[in-house]
Amino acid sequence: MASQSGRELTTLEYVVLGLISLQPQSGYSIINYFSPRGVYSWNASPGTIYPILKRLEKQEIIDGELELEPMTRQRKIYTLSKSGSDLLDEWLRRVPEIHPYYEQREIAMWRFMFMEERLPRTQVIQWLDACLEKLRIFDAGQRFYRDQSIALMNQMDNPAIHRQLIMEGSLMEINTYRTWLEMARTRLTSIAIQTGEFQSS
Repeated sequence: MASQSGRELTTLEYVVLGLISLQPQSGYSIINYFSPRGVYSWNASPGTIYPILKRLEKQEIIDGELELEPMTRQRKIYTLSKSGSDLLDEWLRRVPEIHPYYEQREIAMWRFMFMEERLPRTQVIQWLDACLEKLRIFDAGQRFYRDQSIALMNQMDNPAIHRQLIMEGSLMEINTYRTWLEMARTRLTSIAIQTGEFQSS
């Protein structure tokens, strides 16, 4: 879903919308989510975040309001507009691409955090199922390619061990992503069953 300007938002812009959806945010508070000491490995500097906020506000995707506090300098606090809320929810429901999976795993973690606050648990479970199915198909193709490649390399007098390790490392990344999705689904389903939102099959 494109913004009013006709431009598709970047992943980082969607993440900024998601953070604002959790609670009204200042530019400084958003930047703190990207601290090297934080949970996520992404890094975003003030020189990246503040232009994003200005651009999103100009497109009326977010609303900014100056806040004056005693003994402190003024700061702008941002909230989602109706169009911003719609754009975020559409992005959250979209099943992500698998590749590059090492990046998608972190994007999935961001999305899941925002989904928990915005979408019904049944929709989040459906999204996790769709991600797992897409990953299953991708993984089958990767494993076939890896097995064939390693078999060919082993027939050589001097097999490329480095290349074998790269392929096996990529499968480990896929397995990490799958494990995270499965854990998220199991825990969310357990809660949804207890609340009566989801019926186990």
